[in-house]
Amino acid sequence: MTLSLRASFLALPLLALCAGPAPAQTAATLTAEQAQALRTACSADVKKLCGDVQPGGGRVVQCMQGKKEQATPPCQAALGALSKK
Repeated sequence: MTLSLRASFLALPLLALCAGPAPAQTAATLTAEQAQALRTACSADVKKLCGDVQPGGGRVVQCMQGKKEQATPPCQAALGALSKK
């Protein structure tokens, strides 16, 4: 697998994370800054906690919110920031 193909493969769950609805905020209202914060803070957590979740339809976001307490503190903060907006 080439580096760019591998990067694309790893980016899919992260895009789904940013594209799925959050309880108090939908993907349509996510700013580029919020999406980047989620990608930066939660990439390892998505792989570890929700790697078996099929991306799309907000499933990755739902999974991460359901396992928020198991996520790293930076990811918890990024997820928490979404629900406060």
